[in-house]
Amino acid sequence: MADVPSLHPFLTDKRLQRGGVLQMLVSKQVKSPIPIMVEHVKAGYLVVSCESNEKENLQLLGSHVRVRWETEASVQTVDFEVVQEQIVWPIVLLGMIPLSVSVEVTAKAKQDPIAPDYIIQVPYKVMGARPSEEKGEGVLLKFSPTRLIMGTDGYVAKGDFINLSFTVPHTKQEVVGMAKVVEKSFSDSQAVVEMIFTDIHENNHLLIKNYYKKLLETASS
Repeated sequence: MADVPSLHPFLTDKRLQRGGVLQMLVSKQVKSPIPIMVEHVKAGYLVVSCESNEKENLQLLGSHVRVRWETEASVQTVDFEVVQEQIVWPIVLLGMIPLSVSVEVTAKAKQDPIAPDYIIQVPYKVMGARPSEEKGEGVLLKFSPTRLIMGTDGYVAKGDFINLSFTVPHTKQEVVGMAKVVEKSFSDSQAVVEMIFTDIHENNHLLIKNYYKKLLETASS
């Protein structure tokens, strides 16, 4: 399944909440990034504000711009088209729609995944899939604080965004997050997908980190 340009996987990221500050690059006009503040966000558009600069006299309506931010696991890059521009001096309000979404794995995310000490079922929903293919369940084969490797008989493709959940052993607490499939292979007719988190609450992420650390300590003792 091809990626559908959407901000849905990042809607709960605190950097995309109202008041969040990001850096915006304007294609072919400005070499240095422009600080922008998030005013409103939905899956299909982003409204931001920035300070007007009379010296540069930028007219951004119709321009393609790029917004980029990092998490512990990945670098998110979203290209937008500016479809609305309103000047309320000295502030410029920009309405933008996403054209493409890219998620790249960072070096920090490349901790070696390890197998859990219990069988962990992972119910999931593939964002944007057909109703007959969107829901499934997999088994967590290996994991690290930023990566999940899951076996499934469901319909999952490289590039898909997946809303998933599972219970961390020993804690009986549920983890809920959004992840992107970055690799896919097959083993014994079952799909094996590798995912990186694109959005997860800090408390949920801490549960995974602590579980990973506990397993490493047990293995080395």
